[in-house]
Amino acid sequence: MTREEKIKVRAERVRKRRERLGMPPLERDLPYYAALSNNVSNVASDIVKTGKGVTEIPKNIIPSICHDLPNVIPEGKITIEICIHCFRYQKRLTWMLSSLLQQKGDVPNIIVNISHTDDDGDPTTEEACRFFKEKGLNIVETKVTREEVSNRALARNKQATATTADWILFADSDMVYSEYFFDDLQKRLKTIYKDIELVMGADRHSLDDQFCIKYFEQDNRQYPCVIEDVAKVASGFKVKWVTGRGTCPGNFQLINGNVLRGKCKGKITDRAGDVWRRTKGDRALRVRAGGRIAIMTMPQYHLNHDRGGPDIQR
Repeated sequence: MTREEKIKVRAERVRKRRERLGMPPLERDLPYYAALSNNVSNVASDIVKTGKGVTEIPKNIIPSICHDLPNVIPEGKITIEICIHCFRYQKRLTWMLSSLLQQKGDVPNIIVNISHTDDDGDPTTEEACRFFKEKGLNIVETKVTREEVSNRALARNKQATATTADWILFADSDMVYSEYFFDDLQKRLKTIYKDIELVMGADRHSLDDQFCIKYFEQDNRQYPCVIEDVAKVASGFKVKWVTGRGTCPGNFQLINGNVLRGKCKGKITDRAGDVWRRTKGDRALRVRAGGRIAIMTMPQYHLNHDRGGPDIQR
């Protein structure tokens, strides 16, 4: 068997497994099995995996992973609260906040809730928050203690309990959003996604770890600062993969505020046992909400780092 044939066999095996679990196909594999189906772009995303098995989602909610927007969008803005936990990732956080500052189009009301501890780097998260508040971002700070800071689930529980937003996005502190990301997301949440009561996941461009590490090691900017054209800069970085839509990991977990306050009882988990490499709270939220579902968004970029935990300044 040639290398090309092996790749096709692997791609088809992955496709079948993901389709069985209700996950959309991996974009990197589409060229290898596009010929196997005349409708690859419509592989069902209306089956989601829950804590108790597989559940069907009515087709009138999510017809396909194409998720075409209607021609008429209701007027008015929604409120999205982005909940971020940050410890010693202030440089990457600065890139993330720069991308929020540079949003264009019909931008929703965005609240940025950042949980952190005091004196956690140079610059500190507190300094980064103060800088971007002065630039116009609506930032709410959720303070945690030194003992609590390594437990992201506990921090997210505090944020979840306090929020009154229409939609809550739990995100990592090293995400960069394209300029029209929230314009597009608001349109979708007001129309085709408005009735979804599950946790929503979306693809991100996961940038190469070693490329990002080297870049920030050589970065001589004086932080905190605004990174000009940050989404354009991040889009030029080396990409490791594009994924996340089917698994709904903790870097992008979007949930309806009423569901979070109701079915989820204002928490992501009752067992706040997250540590840096065992983020059980991600799965716990999906289970509490009844499952997950894949949605489409504009590009978002994940500034990856080494996996040893935030033991050094980044």
